[in-house]
Amino acid sequence: MAVPPSSEAASFPVPTQFVYEGRADRFRAAVDVAPATIDDVTVEVGPRRLRIAVDRPDGVAERTVTPLPPDLVFGDERTAVYNNGVLSVSLETHRR
Repeated sequence: MAVPPSSEAASFPVPTQFVYEGRADRFRAAVDVAPATIDDVTVEVGPRRLRIAVDRPDGVAERTVTPLPPDLVFGDERTAVYNNGVLSVSLETHRR
């Protein structure tokens, strides 16, 4: 299930895809941050939110999302990989 667009998504100026894979208990994000480097990217994860911030010449662009459905939380298994300008984040999910 893809995360539906929001007004906040429209203000996040980098191509982004969020996907919740219920059968795999995973929430995945792919963000094209190029030409930003890994030093320009911040990823923060809490039990109910994922925040991605990118330092850009015109300021910091950031996006915060929560998992779907509302009773879902992020687990301890988390990875973030930056490769060729693309940030890929994979988060375990489970029910509260």
